[in-house]
Amino acid sequence: MALEPSEPEAPAPSDRVLLAAAGRAAEPAFKQVLQRHSGVVYAVAFRQVGTVADAEELVQDAFVLLWTKRARLRFVGESALPWLIVTVKHLAANRRRAMQRRQRHEAGDGALALAAVEAPEVDDYLERAFARLPELDALVARLCLVEDLSYAEAAVRSGLTESAVRNRLSRTRGRLRRELAEERGMR
Repeated sequence: MALEPSEPEAPAPSDRVLLAAAGRAAEPAFKQVLQRHSGVVYAVAFRQVGTVADAEELVQDAFVLLWTKRARLRFVGESALPWLIVTVKHLAANRRRAMQRRQRHEAGDGALALAAVEAPEVDDYLERAFARLPELDALVARLCLVEDLSYAEAAVRSGLTESAVRNRLSRTRGRLRRELAEERGMR
């Protein structure tokens, strides 16, 4: 019995090609990238945070960012894996910083300059201050300052890039500091 020569298998498409897919092909193509790299990305995430739940959440966040940024990504080579590894490490670092801030805040070390003002006055001040901000700046401030989300998490929720969130928050903090100083000077 003679074996018939089979045609060589076509190489699997690169991540660059898969992430460039549009229309109905975009979701199945993205699923291939997810299946291709989720194990390695999970291993990196777990090494960073040490718990299954946190690692799973970081992996999910990294792939959500990959999906939202897929049209603007700059690849080194044809694989999305280096970008995913760097992203999950940054997300883990942001999560650790947020946890440290939360712990300091709960311990009382992270008291705001507003601590001298009674709690109802702080709420009133924040509501007035946020109402004076442009809508997008107010959203970013609420996400990062009130809900204590990382830049990456706020970027996903607001639809902005991480650097846009960082820049908007920096300007907003400066504006809020100036307004607080002016308000204190009026008392």
